Amino acid sequence: MKILLVGNYYYPEHLGGVEIVSFNLVKHYREFSHEVRWMAADVPPNLRVAGRGDVPISSWNIAEEKLGFPHPLPHPNVLKKLFDNIKWCDVIHLQDSLYLINILAFFIAKLLGKPILLTQYAKFIPYKQYYKRFLQTAAYRTVGWLMFNLADRLAFITENVRAGMAYLTPKSRQEVVPLGVDTDLFVPLAKDERARLREQLSGSAERPIILFVGRLVERKGVHLIRPLIEKHQEWFWVLVGRPDDFNPSEWQLPNLKHLQNLQEDELSKLFASADILVHPSVGEGITLTVSNSLACGTPVVISEESLYELDTASRKLFFAVLPQTHDIEEKLNMALSNCAAPENLRAACRDFAINQLSWKKMCERYLEILQDIARTAQ
Repeated sequence: MKILLVGNYYYPEHLGGVEIVSFNLVKHYREFSHEVRWMAADVPPNLRVAGRGDVPISSWNIAEEKLGFPHPLPHPNVLKKLFDNIKWCDVIHLQDSLYLINILAFFIAKLLGKPILLTQYAKFIPYKQYYKRFLQTAAYRTVGWLMFNLADRLAFITENVRAGMAYLTPKSRQEVVPLGVDTDLFVPLAKDERARLREQLSGSAERPIILFVGRLVERKGVHLIRPLIEKHQEWFWVLVGRPDDFNPSEWQLPNLKHLQNLQEDELSKLFASADILVHPSVGEGITLTVSNSLACGTPVVISEESLYELDTASRKLFFAVLPQTHDIEEKLNMALSNCAAPENLRAACRDFAINQLSWKKMCERYLEILQDIARTAQ
């Protein structure tokens, strides 16, 4: 089967969660012996060195650089490249909806009669700025509604996201396909190695290390954890992400390290070194960051709404919080003071990732869907 995967908006050089998802989908589709081309925006300064099957779309990144939200704008010569590659494929897998490259690819695919699987990664984002909320609502009610209703199949990464987009979607053609995790790359560290890395990070192997990984925006809950960094000098915080709504490098706090542009192997060691990951985001569910942390055996403080689709037993692995600073503080105190069986909890997190969140399971399900809609279109 010839699959054209149209990435959410960038290649992994941009260092984002969906970019990593796209990379792993392409990798595993090829391991299952399918021919894959991967199309995504290519923006400076980290331009893609095109490899086998890459279809980079030269784009401007003005919206992210000037307005703070990622929405690349393709150069005017994009149409021929889109037509040629969509004509080549048997089926198209779109990563998310409201991005110009994805919108153009969607409607060209409909024009050429190519079947489309659309995966939606996030529901309505509660931006602080009114104009962003207005534009988002207008886009989902118009172009988004068309894409959701004209796609051959819809997939959502969590039940939380699916429920949040229910007002736009035909329920008969949708399902939830959870994000995968590379359990060979994201692994726990040996005890001695973990102690050494913890001492490098905080100056003491015994000092509690709290980790945040993600876009430094309000939706991720960064504004909720800053007061805790200032208050709890006994805890050492590591925040990983490009400056956006917030720039932790400007906070000048002695118990904080801000990192960015880390590779996956570096992130794996960081996850495995930390005592706990703080992930109080809204509108997402179990994200790739959460899955990677669990695979490294590191527990997670997470928003209650993100656990929507998990059963009661699975929820016990997490420290669920409301989007409030004092609740996050209470759960962190609970997690860091619970010395009764920390190794048992870390082992349970690792087991959950292996048994429930593997890339192989995710890609097998996606390939079943793609083969089904390709057959139906013939």
